[in-house]
Amino acid sequence: MSVVSLVVLTLAGLGILLYGMSIFSRALETTLGSRFGKNFSSIATSPIRSYLVGGGLTFLTQKVTLVCGMIMGFVDVGTISQRQSIAFILGISFGSALSMILMMFQGFDLTLFLTLFCIIGAFCALFIRTSRGQKVAEALIGFGMLFLGIELVGTYSTEIFQIESVYNFLSAIGHPLVVILIGFLISLLTTSTFASLTVLGALVGPISIESAFLGMLAIAVGSGLSDYIYTVAGQSVEAKRVVTFHVLFRVFSFVIFFPLYFSPVITWLYDGLGENAILTLIIVHMVQMTIPSLILLPFSKPLSSLMDKIVRAKKSAEDNYSEFILPDNVVNVFSVGFPSLLKSTRRLLEINRDLNLQLLTRITEKKDIRGLSGKLKGFEKVIKITSNTTIRMSSKVGESELPKINNLLNILNDISYLADRSSKLYSIGTDIVKKNKVLGDQQSRSVTKIFDEMGAFYQQDIVLIESLLNGQNIDNKQLKSALECNKRVFSLCQKNKKSTFSEYRKTGHYPRGSDTYFALINILEDINADLANISVKLGII
Repeated sequence: MSVVSLVVLTLAGLGILLYGMSIFSRALETTLGSRFGKNFSSIATSPIRSYLVGGGLTFLTQKVTLVCGMIMGFVDVGTISQRQSIAFILGISFGSALSMILMMFQGFDLTLFLTLFCIIGAFCALFIRTSRGQKVAEALIGFGMLFLGIELVGTYSTEIFQIESVYNFLSAIGHPLVVILIGFLISLLTTSTFASLTVLGALVGPISIESAFLGMLAIAVGSGLSDYIYTVAGQSVEAKRVVTFHVLFRVFSFVIFFPLYFSPVITWLYDGLGENAILTLIIVHMVQMTIPSLILLPFSKPLSSLMDKIVRAKKSAEDNYSEFILPDNVVNVFSVGFPSLLKSTRRLLEINRDLNLQLLTRITEKKDIRGLSGKLKGFEKVIKITSNTTIRMSSKVGESELPKINNLLNILNDISYLADRSSKLYSIGTDIVKKNKVLGDQQSRSVTKIFDEMGAFYQQDIVLIESLLNGQNIDNKQLKSALECNKRVFSLCQKNKKSTFSEYRKTGHYPRGSDTYFALINILEDINADLANISVKLGII
């Protein structure tokens, strides 16, 4: 088989492994999130119980990032304290070690496992129509794909590394520092300890087992850093302390196990296991994650105080935009938190309306708009904060309340799209200044008139939110009034486009600045359509 074919099959296996883990963890996330949320307060009273639950969740989902994000969410909504979260995070490392047990199957024929899980999952998907049955089907198919990915990566990557030219190249660059970098980068990019250990184990031969051991230590640091990157955005300072501790713990485990490189222990273990590189790395990884976590478990309180000093609270400029604070220790988070989220959503619509008005005013008056860049970035951050908080609250509410939370999250996704349209307006304004583009006076007046009508549309959606906040249901009359705004704006946009086309037919050329004019109208049409989506979803809530 050619090198290209082997590389393609290895990458395909890696993709299947990661995708299988993704759908497996996503299927479990929807069921575990809301169920565990109600019991986390009692679980957190015991560090040992917290440690075991954190490890068990990680083993079940096979996804450290998912469980880490879940713990951060519980810290944010006040279900558990920052100090209590330390035991859960240490348990995640223990669970990461337990999950490597599946890797031990790599030496066997995995066809039976992947076939069995995929067939059962397929039958569940075909014949069980309940939502729980569908989630079970997804989990089983994902688990089967996980085994398939392990087999493909293990089989074909080993063949690649045994090709003479590749073997000689890897032997030449097999310096321990290079292997550390390889292990770190693979785990950072794939976010998967599974995939990273599989590739690293296959490298043993052209590189020494001692160098592979160092690369394995770096895998823990890289996966911890990837968890930080994927979960820290928009989080509170307490949640940031939690995920920062997760990264620092991985660095700590790297430091205390690094001296083993200079001892014969790794070589003895490798020889004793019949020169099985994968099994050697798995055992050392399990020890690396388990022993330091057990050592640090009794010191949750001083570790929490240390994180207070490392990650200090800092008030940022964009905090002024957000008025949403999820209350701590309330019996029913939904009854208090959901209205607060609605208020925050209303505020986001108001901010977007005001930002777009400022942008269009400066564009039509041909003024510099660079000063609005910071406001746009701040607005995008606040949308992320509100969306993340909505996701975290979903783990704290009953199943009957989840549809409202999900619908609100969809509305926030629409507002995120509005933020993207505002960025497009900013780009057009920048082009006008930098590239000396023009916009005719009549065109400027038309754009201003369209947005004046759109301002009424923004106000209609804000009124709909006010109705929900006052405990009223949105009736058809209110929705009809909002959607009539949508029709007026759409008709106005079409009318102005047609008038430009008419002028082209009369004169044989478009008016100067028509490309900018059409771009502005297209963006306004997009905003108008998105506001209509928001109106409909508010009516469903």
